[in-house]
Amino acid sequence: MKKGDFGSMMLQKISQLESRSGVKLGYAQKILLAETGTVEQVLSILTGSAVRVKVVQQKENARTITRESLITSKDTGKALIRAHSKIFSSCLPPKVLSQIKQKQAGIGTIIYAFGLETFRKIIEVGYDPKNRSVFRKYKIIYRGRVAFVIKEELLIEGSSGQGGS
Repeated sequence: MKKGDFGSMMLQKISQLESRSGVKLGYAQKILLAETGTVEQVLSILTGSAVRVKVVQQKENARTITRESLITSKDTGKALIRAHSKIFSSCLPPKVLSQIKQKQAGIGTIIYAFGLETFRKIIEVGYDPKNRSVFRKYKIIYRGRVAFVIKEELLIEGSSGQGGS
C-alpha cells in the first residue's frame, strides 16, 4: 500500500463489506467504520447530541480488563454502539487503569483526559448476519505496545446517510 492511501483502502474494504453482506451503509456508518479518533466525539457530532458510555459488564484479572459498554445518545437514550474491549493492564499508567476500573467514562474520553499519545489501527470491518449489524475491530497502540483491542458493533441505522438528530 502506498503512503497516504488509507482512504482508498477503507473505501475498498467498505465496498467489499457492502457486497458480501448485501447491506447498503449510510454515511454515518461509513464514517464510524473508518474513523481513527475518539468514537464518542464523532458520535456526538453525527447525532447532534452528547453521548453517554455505560459500562454493562467489566471483569478484571492480573493481566487484562475486559469490558462491554453501550454508547447511547444523552438526548434520546437510543443505543448507538456496543463495544467489547480488552485492556492490557501492563501497557498503561496506573492513573489510567484507575479511571478504567471506576467504569465512569469511555476509553476514548480517558485517553483524551490523560493526554495519551496513541495510534489506532483498524484490523477488521465486517458484517454480523446474526445481529444484522456492521462492526469494526481495532487496536489502540500506546508507547509501541497494544494497550487495547476493541470491537465496536454499530447499532445506528444506515441507508439514509443520516446520523439522526
